[in-house]
Amino acid sequence: MRVSLLECYRRYGEKLVSVLRTAIGIAKENRLRGGQLPGDFDYRSLVDGLNSTGFQYNPSLLLRALEREYGVIETSYRSSNQHWYRFRDLEAVEQALNSIIGLDSVDEDPEIAMVKIQIKALQIRYWLGKLRSISIKNRLNRSDIKMFERFSFNILPKLVKIMKIAEEYEDQLYSEINIVKDIISLAQIIAERINQDSGGQYISESLQKNIISEANHQTSI
Repeated sequence: MRVSLLECYRRYGEKLVSVLRTAIGIAKENRLRGGQLPGDFDYRSLVDGLNSTGFQYNPSLLLRALEREYGVIETSYRSSNQHWYRFRDLEAVEQALNSIIGLDSVDEDPEIAMVKIQIKALQIRYWLGKLRSISIKNRLNRSDIKMFERFSFNILPKLVKIMKIAEEYEDQLYSEINIVKDIISLAQIIAERINQDSGGQYISESLQKNIISEANHQTSI
C-alpha cells in the first residue's frame, strides 16, 4: 500500500494528501456513527469537506486514479446523483499516508490514546443511536426519561470532561469530537422535550439543573 501511495504522491503531491486526509476523516466519522451507509465516504461530502478547509479542487480524476490505478478505494454504490466509495484497507491507507508525509516518526501521544479509549469505553455509538431514536419520538414514556436521567448523570459529565482534553488535539480527534458534540446537542433537545411534556411533570429538578449546567459548560469550552 505504501508503494502505491508513494507513486500516487509523486504524481499528485499535496492534492493527494488533502483528498485522502479528508476522505479518511469522513470515513472514520461515518464508521463511528454506525448505521447502514453504502460506503465510507461519498463524492459530495468529500468536496464539501475540501471546501470547508479552503481547498477548492475537483477530485474526480484523482479518485478515479486511486480506484483504477492504485487500488486504494473502490466504488461501493453509484446512482444518478450519488457516488460512494469504500477504502480497501482504511487503516493501511492511513498508516501509509502518515509514513509518506512523515507523521509516523513517533508513537501516538499517550493522551490522545487515552481519550480514544475513554470515548470508546463510554459507548458513544450506542448513546448517539439511543438519543437519536428518543429525540424523534412523538411522546416520551417514563422508561425513556429514566434512561435519559441515567445518561445525564453518569455519561454526560464524563463526555464533557473528555471533550475539554480532546479539543486540544482537534486535528487528530475531530471525528470523535464531532460525535460527542452531536450527542450533547441531542441531549439538550431531549431535555427541553422532557421539560415541556405534560408541563414538565416527569422531569426532576436535579435533572434540569444537571442538563443546564453541562450545556453551559460545553458552550464555554
